[in-house]
Amino acid sequence: MSELYFLHAVDETTSFLSIFKENFQENFLEIAPNQDSVANSIRYLQEIPDDSIVVFLGHGHSTGLYTPEAIGFEKYIFVDKSNANDLFLNKKVILLSCRSSEFINNINTAKQIIGFGNILSSTEELRVEADLETGHFRDISKNDIDYFNSTYCSALIDALNNYRKGGYKFKQLTTLMEFYINQKINETLLNKEIKNRVEIARLLFEFRNEMLLLNNN
Repeated sequence: MSELYFLHAVDETTSFLSIFKENFQENFLEIAPNQDSVANSIRYLQEIPDDSIVVFLGHGHSTGLYTPEAIGFEKYIFVDKSNANDLFLNKKVILLSCRSSEFINNINTAKQIIGFGNILSSTEELRVEADLETGHFRDISKNDIDYFNSTYCSALIDALNNYRKGGYKFKQLTTLMEFYINQKINETLLNKEIKNRVEIARLLFEFRNEMLLLNNN
């Protein structure tokens, strides 16, 4: 089984992803919102052995992966098509970031790579979706978004824990992820105490359906 290496671009908007560190403490690098930390993360990527699994946690775009941000440090794309093929050469990669399913089409050196769609992980992202894409603001509260975030993270953690027990190939990871997300969808819909369960389940459906696995080997 391939070794797991995590990179988490940590700021206020991605802090909920810290649950991954609670479950995978080894080989876990947190990227802080400063240039030294970003440069160190590039070196970290370069030193990860071939055939390892790289997991990026943070914000993304169809053109690349973002640094974290803070007052005095504006986020920017630090991994894009100009360096991604070198950084992910001969690796297996999971990019848990918005629109990474589009970005991974620029990467042909990774052995296998998993990307995701437009993950609506904040009310600000709901507003952007409504303003720039759909013209419709979803009837979803911050509490609903928090539940969605914790639920899909829990499902992916379950899938990765199952994977590292052995018995599965990387190309089967998306199937494992779908299995655990389906469990969460069912749990959500059956829980009558969740007032907005249908809309939350819709987000989970979209999250599941927009996952993409590319095989380059």
